[in-house]
Amino acid sequence: MAEKKKPILQFSIPCLEVEAQDKPPVFSYVFYELPYPRQPVSFYICNGWSNGKGSFKQEIKILKPDHKTVFVQTGEQDFELKDEVVPQLMVNMFGNVRFEEFGVYWVQNYLDGELVMEYPIVIREVSQEELNRFLAEKSQEEIGALTVDQQLKKK
Repeated sequence: MAEKKKPILQFSIPCLEVEAQDKPPVFSYVFYELPYPRQPVSFYICNGWSNGKGSFKQEIKILKPDHKTVFVQTGEQDFELKDEVVPQLMVNMFGNVRFEEFGVYWVQNYLDGELVMEYPIVIREVSQEELNRFLAEKSQEEIGALTVDQQLKKK
């Protein structure tokens, strides 16, 4: 029988974009909190398993702020580590998720049914002041971009 060695969860990264086609993955817009939760949001949780060998099952659950009720989950996902030094990247997209309430949600990562990592993600309401400041900054960035573009066209 082949030797089996339980892997470690090297990382679990919540982010808004992942690029991984024929190159090492790039995680963009890594977050620990999500403002604007009243709109559906799509995001990724990317897990890197390493230093193990054999066949395993991972599952990700996101718990509501009561820290008990499952809000969304992936279900069990099979993966295999054939060599201890070759990691397995598991990219999970959570599409069009509408958070039901503000507060601290909990991401739980399981390996073969055992909880191996848990961390919080804060879902917070954005104040009108924050929204206005963001929109003002965006407008300034667009004005700056137009100015640079116009200057390049003059050359």
